Amino acid sequence: MSAKIIRPVLLAAGQSSRFGSDKLLHPIAIQGECKSLIFHSLSLWLTIFSEVDVVIRKDNSALLDLLANCQFSSRLRLIPAENAREGMSASFVAGIQANIEAAGWLIGLADMPYINRLVISDSLAALEAGAAITLPEFNGRRGHPVGFAADFLPQLMALKGDKGARDIIRSSARQICLISGIDDGIFRDVDTRQDLLPQSRY
Repeated sequence: MSAKIIRPVLLAAGQSSRFGSDKLLHPIAIQGECKSLIFHSLSLWLTIFSEVDVVIRKDNSALLDLLANCQFSSRLRLIPAENAREGMSASFVAGIQANIEAAGWLIGLADMPYINRLVISDSLAALEAGAAITLPEFNGRRGHPVGFAADFLPQLMALKGDKGARDIIRSSARQICLISGIDDGIFRDVDTRQDLLPQSRY
């Protein structure tokens, strides 16, 4: 199913341990629209991509059912992360492995519903134009989503633990194409209920 294109991969296999319940199912209001956090995040990606891969835990039956039966289920490909409890790297590897023939990957986090869609589209455009790594930046701070060209496949497949791809990014600093983050949405994730309270965007 993978093609020589940039594939979007949304990581949704976390434990939500600090939130107290499955945060991705929690209803939140953004710009007057109230829906589950996962749907806010997905709606951003689906405005850019015709299909989005979502990496999930096999034991998260509630999220599986929700995504499998939602109105845009035909545009989602659900990818089980066999070893999700070992950390974020397991989700990374699952998403890459399911798209191993792609020209590159744009990796996002499902608990980040405040990203401006232009960041996603600009990151995709940079990867399509030949960027090796894309990283959004706002006020000197870097965030998500992160993009990788296919040249990084061996390093991505070797990831372990909960650090994600930080070491790859650090060792490839000269190859990074910075994307304008526009606002703090690129590093505003939802880990606790406190994170849902209104915040200054600048």
